[in-house]
Amino acid sequence: MKKTVLAAALAFSLGLTAAEPALAQPQYAAAPTVSSPYAPYAFLIGEWESSEQMGSFVQRFRWGPNNSYIQLTTSLMGAPGAAEHLHFEGIAVYNAANNNLDFLVVVEPGSFGQEHGTLHVDPGGLVIREIMLVSANGRTERFRQTFRSTGVDTAVTSLMRQAADGSWAPNFPGSDVVDMRRRRA
Repeated sequence: MKKTVLAAALAFSLGLTAAEPALAQPQYAAAPTVSSPYAPYAFLIGEWESSEQMGSFVQRFRWGPNNSYIQLTTSLMGAPGAAEHLHFEGIAVYNAANNNLDFLVVVEPGSFGQEHGTLHVDPGGLVIREIMLVSANGRTERFRQTFRSTGVDTAVTSLMRQAADGSWAPNFPGSDVVDMRRRRA
């Protein structure tokens, strides 16, 4: 009897799945509610282009379904308008135990490198991304990236590397202040 009921339930379940229309591409909400732990990061959602001494890059921040996470992507372009090269891609997810976002990204897909760490917001509204880079050979390095909104379509970021003595220095010349401009469709 139990086998018959289980088989009927399974058949019914499979029948419902097969009868459902193909799932449409999910629609993502534009912004979280004010009470959402993601609210302080909402200004980042979109595509941001930056140019600095080492070349141009694009940072993309997108909501996951129902604002359940943030997808992070950075592509390098060299010269403005050149073809994009994916540098990293991953997600940031709210961690209620620490009241911050935990992130994991694949660096240079296929290289077996990764970045992981946290994002948090300081009392002044500065978003801080604390980064541990792990290369394919297991070597680690610490980085810090910050983001500050400077207008509806502008922000500033910094990319810093931790030195052996614990101090922070620009990751590359000019990376301590990099202007971000929102791309418009």
